[in-house]
Amino acid sequence: MAELLAVTVVGRMLPSMTTTADAPVAANGLTPTRISRLEVPEVDELKNPGVRGFFTKQLREEGLTSNWFRALSLNEDDLGRLNAYLLPLLGTDGRGGLTAREREVIATVVSGENRCAYCHTNHANKLGKVAGDWSFGQRVAIDHHQVAELTERERALADLAVAVNNDPQSIRDSDFDRLRQLGLDDHLILEGISIAAFIGATNRIGIALSVPPNPEYTGVPNH
Repeated sequence: MAELLAVTVVGRMLPSMTTTADAPVAANGLTPTRISRLEVPEVDELKNPGVRGFFTKQLREEGLTSNWFRALSLNEDDLGRLNAYLLPLLGTDGRGGLTAREREVIATVVSGENRCAYCHTNHANKLGKVAGDWSFGQRVAIDHHQVAELTERERALADLAVAVNNDPQSIRDSDFDRLRQLGLDDHLILEGISIAAFIGATNRIGIALSVPPNPEYTGVPNH
């Protein structure tokens, strides 16, 4: 059994629930006791070098391994192929085009629409970090229509994302004309659609497996 990593919670050390599907319950009984309805292998049990490298890098840079990716590591080769598509789509390869904030607006709005606990919390947290305002991510996650700070381009992308997720048959040429008028070319429009559609798929996986958010993604960060 791999030695459990530890995270600091309110000044004390608790075993991290990101390293096992059978993590101990916190003293208050509110921490989820599992990160998937299915088996979750330990990181040191994984054989795919790319997937192991992904978790090693995540642990080094973020101090955790994310529950959603850990849940999918049961089929590690599939996770490797998924990461090769998903991570660049979210801008981890430093590509231009849509800004990091725009990508996270799309991911946050879709995750909120689908009520995926893990993805909703994760992307709202990331959006807050990108925007430099934690509350911004939370408010976009609840209802982007009420967030006055969104740019017109972000608002149009959020509206498109909701349509892609909830009712793609409702999309009309006029929706694309609106985006073009705001400076988005066809490549970027397709990228926005792809992010919305793929995040919707990740939401469904997370919901089906009942993956909880990492504790580090919840709560107001220290300032």
